[in-house]
Amino acid sequence: MKEHRQHPRLLHRASINLTFSSGTITTAHTIDMSNNGLFISCAGHPEVHVGDILEVIVNGIQDPVARPIKIIRVEPGKGFAIEFVEY
Repeated sequence: MKEHRQHPRLLHRASINLTFSSGTITTAHTIDMSNNGLFISCAGHPEVHVGDILEVIVNGIQDPVARPIKIIRVEPGKGFAIEFVEY
């Protein structure tokens, strides 16, 4: 299978908090990252839909900043891919 990724992936596991548009906050973790986004392990979350905008905060760092993200792909039973977005 030919790789079509624009940016290489770096395996990276970090604890994160996701804030959904409903206000629900859940803790998940990253699987990998690139310049433009992350793959997040959060299997089976009922509020995960392609196109949704969430906020992500990385746990365990000093003065974390919430970043807006957009869900671009959902892999049932595994998690979802996001891209960083700007408002």
